[in-house]
Amino acid sequence: MTAAAAVRPRNWSQERLAELFVLEREAPGSFLASTHDTNLNGRVFGGQLLGQALAVAQRYSPELMPATLHCLFLQGARTDQPLDYRVTPLQKGKRFTSLHVSGQQGERRIVDAQVTLQAPISGFFHMETATELPGPEQLLSLDVVEDGHWARFVRPFVELRIVEPQHYLRQCAEAPAIAYWLKLRESLPSSPALHAQILAYLSDYWINSAAISYHVPIEQARERLFVSSLNHSLWFHRPIVADDWLLFVCESPSMQRGRGLTQARVFDQSRNLVASIAQDCLVGERE
Repeated sequence: MTAAAAVRPRNWSQERLAELFVLEREAPGSFLASTHDTNLNGRVFGGQLLGQALAVAQRYSPELMPATLHCLFLQGARTDQPLDYRVTPLQKGKRFTSLHVSGQQGERRIVDAQVTLQAPISGFFHMETATELPGPEQLLSLDVVEDGHWARFVRPFVELRIVEPQHYLRQCAEAPAIAYWLKLRESLPSSPALHAQILAYLSDYWINSAAISYHVPIEQARERLFVSSLNHSLWFHRPIVADDWLLFVCESPSMQRGRGLTQARVFDQSRNLVASIAQDCLVGERE
């Protein structure tokens, strides 16, 4: 019996997000994840896979900071089996190290990722800002809007504040775009690696609503639609404080052939651009 087969997974308590990124080292380049976060389809949430793939890569070169994460979701991960991750170095240079990370359950390959880590580099500078949007202190948390009617749309460990929520909740949005602030309800240890992993997790949370809400109101989406992430890319521009307010500005340039593409920029509370995201999702009516 393999070590993975002997481990009994447990469901995540949805209290301390860092628990998802505690990995057991089985052998050099091999790690086991046995705590799972379940999505609406009864499978492991894609954000968990993103954060864990990044965590595995960071264990290989902990002295470096993340630059990019590109991930293919190949099959839905079962919640009754642990995930076995393997990391393979692709290139190691003075500035960048590139790694391949695969996640499996038995013979089923679940996730395939390429991660690039980097050393500090100085050079030219410019970035987009988002000063035109209201701050979180000007908005209501979604779980208290309309006396808590929308609380079921928010995970218990995070606070969500949507810019102009009335345009998305009970009606189709006027454009395939949405902006919202997120903040964890817990304080995190001062670990840059962990904060990057949690941003990877959050990058799969709510961004596809930009594509979906243009066609189906958010109130109806869970019952009417089957949504599954196909591939996901994340670019890290600067260090992140993941337990402070983060602004996600999301736009969907395309919904065609059953696939919705969303692009997002992530800003900190000082409106610095900290990350960029692109995600392709399968979107269809439930049968």
